Amino acid sequence: MRILLLLAAIAAVSKAQTDCSRGACYPPSNDLLLGRAHKLHASSTCGLTDSEIYCTPYEQRRMKCCPCDSRNPNSQLAHTIRDALSISGPDRWWQSKKELDPVTLQLDLDDLFQLDNVVLSFKGPRPSAFVIERTLDNGQSWLPALYLATDCQETFPGIPTKTPLSLDDTYCYTLPPTGQDPYQDHKIQFSPLRQYAYVPASKSQKIEDAAPLTGLRVRFTELGEVPRPPGRAFSRFYALKEMMVMGSCMCHGHANRCLPDTNNNLLADSVQVHPQCECQHNTAGVNCERCADLYTDLPWRPAEEGNTHSCKRCECNNHAERCRFNQAVYEASGRRSGGLCEGCQHHTTGPKCDQCVPGYQPNPNSRMDRPDACIRCVCSADGTVNGGRCDDSTGSCLCKVNVEGPRCDRCKEGYYDLSPSNPLGCSKCSCSPDGSLSDVCDPLTGQCPCRSHFHGRTCEVCSNGYWKPALSGRCQPCSCDPTRSYSDTCNQVTGQCQCRPGFGGLTCTECPENAYGDPLIGCKLCRCDAEGTLPEVCDRKTGACLCRPGVTGTRCDSCSRGHCDSFPGCETCPTCFFTMDAQRQNLSSALERFSLRLPSGPVGDGDLGNFGPRIRVLEASLTLIQNSLPPGSTTQMDDALSQLNKLRDQMDKINDDLSPLERSPGLDSELDKLQTLLDRLTLEYKTKKDAKDNSVNPDNSGSLTAIKNAYDESTDAAKKVDASKKPLKESADTRKDTMDLQNKVQPGNIRDLDKLNQSMAAKPDLTPVAKQVCGSVRTEPCTPLQCAGGDLCPPDGTPPCKKGEACVGALPLNKRADADVKDVKDKLDKLTGKMTDVAEMLQETQDTTNQVRQTAEKLSNKMKKARDELEDDLKETRDVVKDLKDFLSDPSSNLTHIKEVSDWILKAKLPLKLASLKGKLEDLKNLAASLPDSTSVLKEAQPQLDKAKKLLQDAQDARDTALGVKADVDGLLTGFGSVEGSLSDLEDKLEDSLTEIDNLNKNLTEAKDKLRPAEKALDDVSKLVEPMKPQLDELTGLLRDGDKLAQDALDTADEAEDEAAAANEDLLSLEEKLDNLKKEVPASGSGGDTGPLGDRVEKLRNDAGALTNTTDDMVKALEGKADSIRDMQDEITQQSTRLEGLDDELKRLLRELRNKGKILSNCQI
Repeated sequence: MRILLLLAAIAAVSKAQTDCSRGACYPPSNDLLLGRAHKLHASSTCGLTDSEIYCTPYEQRRMKCCPCDSRNPNSQLAHTIRDALSISGPDRWWQSKKELDPVTLQLDLDDLFQLDNVVLSFKGPRPSAFVIERTLDNGQSWLPALYLATDCQETFPGIPTKTPLSLDDTYCYTLPPTGQDPYQDHKIQFSPLRQYAYVPASKSQKIEDAAPLTGLRVRFTELGEVPRPPGRAFSRFYALKEMMVMGSCMCHGHANRCLPDTNNNLLADSVQVHPQCECQHNTAGVNCERCADLYTDLPWRPAEEGNTHSCKRCECNNHAERCRFNQAVYEASGRRSGGLCEGCQHHTTGPKCDQCVPGYQPNPNSRMDRPDACIRCVCSADGTVNGGRCDDSTGSCLCKVNVEGPRCDRCKEGYYDLSPSNPLGCSKCSCSPDGSLSDVCDPLTGQCPCRSHFHGRTCEVCSNGYWKPALSGRCQPCSCDPTRSYSDTCNQVTGQCQCRPGFGGLTCTECPENAYGDPLIGCKLCRCDAEGTLPEVCDRKTGACLCRPGVTGTRCDSCSRGHCDSFPGCETCPTCFFTMDAQRQNLSSALERFSLRLPSGPVGDGDLGNFGPRIRVLEASLTLIQNSLPPGSTTQMDDALSQLNKLRDQMDKINDDLSPLERSPGLDSELDKLQTLLDRLTLEYKTKKDAKDNSVNPDNSGSLTAIKNAYDESTDAAKKVDASKKPLKESADTRKDTMDLQNKVQPGNIRDLDKLNQSMAAKPDLTPVAKQVCGSVRTEPCTPLQCAGGDLCPPDGTPPCKKGEACVGALPLNKRADADVKDVKDKLDKLTGKMTDVAEMLQETQDTTNQVRQTAEKLSNKMKKARDELEDDLKETRDVVKDLKDFLSDPSSNLTHIKEVSDWILKAKLPLKLASLKGKLEDLKNLAASLPDSTSVLKEAQPQLDKAKKLLQDAQDARDTALGVKADVDGLLTGFGSVEGSLSDLEDKLEDSLTEIDNLNKNLTEAKDKLRPAEKALDDVSKLVEPMKPQLDELTGLLRDGDKLAQDALDTADEAEDEAAAANEDLLSLEEKLDNLKKEVPASGSGGDTGPLGDRVEKLRNDAGALTNTTDDMVKALEGKADSIRDMQDEITQQSTRLEGLDDELKRLLRELRNKGKILSNCQI
């Protein structure tokens, strides 16, 4: 009995352990209908619209008719589908309408469940055929699970009737006959696993294929047959006394418990089976249908017997909280790993969060699985070839071609404008070799260092007031006349100043274009043909016309030699001209040489030598011309020439009197026209005069006519000149008015200038500006012309304004900003140190967490091992007890050995008291109950770790932001308040992180402290149970010896019986021989003397008697032993039957109580 109590205690502890570590595990089954009555629907129910009468057999030959009225579901006469539930109470059932086919019962579960068994308890005539179906898509399609019929081939032709040998097959189950009374209760049970018992597949595979469902449907397709006695009509209908759908949540072998679904509106106390699984094996989901967020390194699979197919944790180096499975990566790894980490934290990236993001580099003082594995890379993203990444091994930066520095953050000498879009990083400086001091420019702006009088980014432009002549390497002063030009600036290329009207020249010291002379005295218009001159028209001092190439003449109004086209075209003559001209020149040269060889003629009056006749001919021609002229012609010509000279003198005088400063554009054009006309007349006059002088034609009448025409034209020109006197006078008047206006305005301008000089001595006051710029404390006014007293700005070395005080002036604010920057930098350095400490403490906490996890896993494995050993011991003990019961109940067992075994059991002393063992077991239970769930402890610790990591990350980001601030002084000053506040917040967050880490360490320490007693208690129980094994082994040996002794006793008894039978046969034979001898003795001897033969017979008789007595004693002894064995066997059998029959007795008592408590209704079918 003590052993039984011990085994019961061990079994209780074993049952208390729930474990899925060996393979697939499944939650216990219960009725899916409980709590889901509203999800069960019937296509037909009697009495819903009106009362209906149903007639059924009663007793032997009688009939009983009862009404069905389901309009009130709570009425005793109602038979709704809810009355078929197992909790509906006695004498309640569901019933359909009469003579209606088919009728359907449908259960909508809305979630995935695992079907274990369907129990249908029929009341009334059992259906002749029906189908059980299941759905996996919430009723959109249905799959037949089992066909049932009294005649399968006729009702469901084509459906096999043999047990399926494949999970894809279904079959029709032949219903057993109902007997003489079809209205008696019938029970049908359906198990999806049982029907595939002969399919060569594992249990887990059968569950995956045949057990899942989201709904169940039972279709009654054929009413059952009922007796049809004459004169009576029994009703046919469908009725269910009880319907149970046994199942559990579908967990694919990854859970052994169902959890309440918080999102479900069903009442938790009424639903017996919830859809949510308590997932294990690192799975997640309502049905454990997927791997948990961080456990997708292997593809999800259902658990199997002996293989949990646990989801594997992704290797993300503690930088990610989720990962996803990638089939391609899985195949590429040889089906070893397929997880890709997502949402890498702590500035990491890569499929396993094993790389630093751009801008960060591995921390040489840490590991890749720590939060501070990556630190901000000092490399500039703009100046490196890889976007700011550092070399993983050396941590150095890879600079672009034109970039240098440890951080690749500055341009090389001679380069500027660091830009991320520039593949070379920086652009080359383009400093002017003339205007720049060197080829090096500002690395940010590209500004070159300029020489004096040069400016511009590349120093290629002269400063205002200077210009650069062509082929010159320096800038020269413009030297513009201050009174004759508008400003001191000139054209950068030509050096031309902007002259006032009436002035010209490069520096505005000469006459304007198309004029010459001294501008102070008066400029004269150039007497040149504008079409034949250069842009300068004439020399500014002498007035000589500056002819363009191909033009000649004093006025540049005729074509030069070699230009044959008429003026102003003056195109170059053709080649033939130059050939003939060269010949002419050759002839002229020859004539000159010939003339030099001629002898000199005699000297004397009238003796002209050989030229005398020729000269006389010429004189005669001239006399002829003179004589041929009409009288007075010569005088007229002389008068015309004189008049022209007078007109020219008048025009020169007028030109001298006119000022070029106030020349009207209209008058200029008129004068130009007059000048052109005069030039043309003069040209014609010269032409005519040359023709007259060179003419040798005796007939000169045509020439005189031409001269007369010229005279007429000259007279017309003189008239036009007289007409221009009025415009000229108006021009002179305008000039005089201008001079008067100048004399009137100029004194006022001079007075204004004097007033301006006087006002600059009193204002503007520079003191307020100095206060805003340099924080001046001066109170006396300071003007550009007068600033007596102290310094306008505080001298160098003045201490900056203190923190908290009002700081006035841009310069003091700048100094204050420098001090604040230094202060912030110091705080950031201290904060960095604290962050490093927090990171180390966080890593220590992480290590402690891992130790707790390992300790918990170790203890769990140890408990599993202890449980396995206890189960083995329990099995062995049960076998021993079974052997003991078989030994005690075996009639052939030796009584002596039975007594020996019984005495050993009674005398056996347990290695410990029962109370001690119970106490240890109770302590172990209490420890198991109080022991913190390692998973929950780690789950509770995880948010704290995440919070600490987040706080640390926030601190790092804020530090990086503070270090990376690049803004102007005003922005820095504006943001320093928030920066200091942020630093304070960061310190507070770091303190919170330290507090969180301390609390977490405290919780982990408590968990470790609680794990140690549990481990010790488990060791104590193992030590207490260990001494029992030798006693069980000894008891097993005794039983084995008892079996051997019993077998020997049986063999001995058999031999004794054989010997007794042989002795009996010998005795009978001897008796028969003795009788024969008795008959023979009288015949062979005399008297009564028997002789030796008689002695011999007597001896045989005595031996036979002794043998008979011995045999009788042996038989009696055997009979006594058999009686004792039978009595003992009967007693043991009775005790064993009494012990083993308690369960059956209990079931019998329950049935009797149920039958006795059943209340018969007046109208029970």
